[in-house]
Amino acid sequence: MDELVVVVLDALIGGVVLWLAAKITSVDLALSETVIAAGGAAAVALVPTAGWILSIVVLFVLLKKFSKASIWPDIILMVIVGRLVSFVALMALGGLR
Repeated sequence: MDELVVVVLDALIGGVVLWLAAKITSVDLALSETVIAAGGAAAVALVPTAGWILSIVVLFVLLKKFSKASIWPDIILMVIVGRLVSFVALMALGGLR
């Protein structure tokens, strides 16, 4: 049950952060698309050992599919900012328990 809560929080927080990063980098993405991409990446991250790298690949693929933006600099910058801010936010929420 805890894993499900983490995946949902990661999808929501990551989706909002990616949407904000898309606005900053002028990439045309809807909030629903970023939440779906972040949720897919969060679900794949549950795979043992290689999940973290697979989740980044899934995030890149979904963002590329939804936005048709160039990989460099738009999507790479969005992913770097999104993953860093999501990680910090989830660590802060985890510290509140």
